[in-house]
Amino acid sequence: MSNIEKALLIEDETESLLKIQEIIWKKAEQSEDFENLTEAEQTFVYVEALEAEVNNGGFDQYFFNTNGKYSEETLEALKKIGAVKTYKIVQEAFRIFPENPIPKDIEKRRDLLENIDSKTSQRWTELEDQFYLYEENIGGLLLKYVKGHKTAFK
Repeated sequence: MSNIEKALLIEDETESLLKIQEIIWKKAEQSEDFENLTEAEQTFVYVEALEAEVNNGGFDQYFFNTNGKYSEETLEALKKIGAVKTYKIVQEAFRIFPENPIPKDIEKRRDLLENIDSKTSQRWTELEDQFYLYEENIGGLLLKYVKGHKTAFK
């Protein structure tokens, strides 16, 4: 039985997710840009990173930090796990970023963030409030995704 399968046996959803996250991040630390992760593992990482960043400091923080370079991949990841409502919220937040596609370069994103207008900032706040309502169980969707793609988690 793999470590992922053992993690999926944990009854508490949060504990199960944390264990899976620990396994994947340990593997991810061994490379840059997650190239040593499978597509399914990357999907997990993109969703977890989005959730962590937005919950900690909003969309501003997501774009300011490294994970902002994975905006396109993150939208795809939300689709893959079936997070339709969250996808729409995040898609709108990404759409109003001052430059699209959102730059991969962190310095460019940070420069653009320094000049964000109040209308964009206010809209992000509104979208964050919608995000925080958690109309979808992101954790549950992630676990369902992992269960459906167990063999892709190594």
